[in-house]
Amino acid sequence: MESPKETFEKYKRITNINAIAYNTLFINYLKLGLKGSKKLVDIESTNQEDLINQKLHGVPQIGMIYTFIHINKEGLNEIINAASGKVIKFHDFTPILFITSFNGSTGIIKGLNLNLLPNKERLKFLQVYWEFFNEFLKKVEEKTEYNELALNKEYQRLALSGKNSQIIKMFNNDQDASFEYAYRSYDLKNIRNFRMIEYNEWKYIPFYDSRESFKKTNLKLIYDTYYDNRTK
Repeated sequence: MESPKETFEKYKRITNINAIAYNTLFINYLKLGLKGSKKLVDIESTNQEDLINQKLHGVPQIGMIYTFIHINKEGLNEIINAASGKVIKFHDFTPILFITSFNGSTGIIKGLNLNLLPNKERLKFLQVYWEFFNEFLKKVEEKTEYNELALNKEYQRLALSGKNSQIIKMFNNDQDASFEYAYRSYDLKNIRNFRMIEYNEWKYIPFYDSRESFKKTNLKLIYDTYYDNRTK
């Protein structure tokens, strides 16, 4: 996997890149539910999702990115605008979640819902993750090409040892960001269509239009609040 910034510079020249990202991350995964060989839609397509399902019984993996339908409409999320004090309530409907922890006993998944970050902030997160763990990510295609499990064992070890908060702080300092804004938790019992996004499709995340992702609020309001809270 090359630098997300380098990939972004190439793909932003594609005329319909936003539509391609939407079709890949929402239509194919959540609306059509493409799985197995049916989701191998281009020459770069891989199927780590099936490997994890077969070898690790589908257990959510720390350091991977997932999307799903979140059906808990009653448990609304809240964000407080630190500048105005206004509370934004919304239903977090179709997250794109970078997993930082999973409790198999409680079924609680925690991580960063990248949809909550403005598009260029998502790119910053993917870039800094790549930079800090590039020894693994630079070679990830060697494993996926030969259908081998490709998990970031170094990050998993750090996360399981309680280092997530320190890592996010380092990421924030490196990118002048506030990635913790996107931190959320979900209960597996409220999740449907739980799908792992393949490494070769991470490149679409900065281009993805999150218009299907939130209910009961305005997407621009969520992004404006991110920037307001950063400058407060």
